[in-house]
Amino acid sequence: MNFPIVATVISMVLGLSVTRLLTGFVTIFRIRRTSRIDWVPLAWSGVLFIMQLQYWWAINQLSTLRQTFQFSEFIFLVFMTLMLFLTAALLLPSRGEDEAQGLRVYFEQDGRFALISLTAFLLFGFVVNLFGFQSQLESAWVVTDIPMIILPALAFFLRERKYYAAITAIYLPLSALDVWISMAS
Repeated sequence: MNFPIVATVISMVLGLSVTRLLTGFVTIFRIRRTSRIDWVPLAWSGVLFIMQLQYWWAINQLSTLRQTFQFSEFIFLVFMTLMLFLTAALLLPSRGEDEAQGLRVYFEQDGRFALISLTAFLLFGFVVNLFGFQSQLESAWVVTDIPMIILPALAFFLRERKYYAAITAIYLPLSALDVWISMAS
C-alpha cells in the first residue's frame, strides 16, 4: 500500500478526533455558567491535543522511512488512530446535557474511560517503536513512554479524586518532557 493512501486515511480519522476534542472544549465553554468546570479532564484533553498533533506529525514523517506498507501495518496504524479518536470522544462531553452535574462528575462517570483508550494508543506506539522502527530500549524516549503508558491506566483504576488528580498533575510535566525529547530527536 502506498504511503499517500495510508496518510490520507489516518489523517481523515485523526481530523475527526481533533474535531471531537475541540467540540468538547466548545461544549464546556457554552455551559460554563451552569456547570462547574474541573481542571483534571481539561488537563488530560490538553495532553491529548498535543499527542494528536505529535502523532499527525509522525505519520507525515513516515514517508521518509518508507513509501510502502503492508496491509497489517496499515491496520495497526489505523487502530492506533482509532484509539486517539475514542479517547477524544470519551474525554469531554459533546452535549450540555452530558455535563449537567459538572465536568468532574462527567469525568468520573464517563470521561475517565478515555484513559484506557489513551493507554492502548501509547502501548501500541511503544510496540511500533520497538518492533516497527527497531528503537533501542536504552533510548531516551523509553524514560517517558513507560510511565506515560502506566499512569493513565492507574488514574482510571484509582477512582479516588486525590489519586487521579495527583497522577494528572504528574502527567503534565512528563508529557512536556516527552514533547521535548521527541523534538530533540
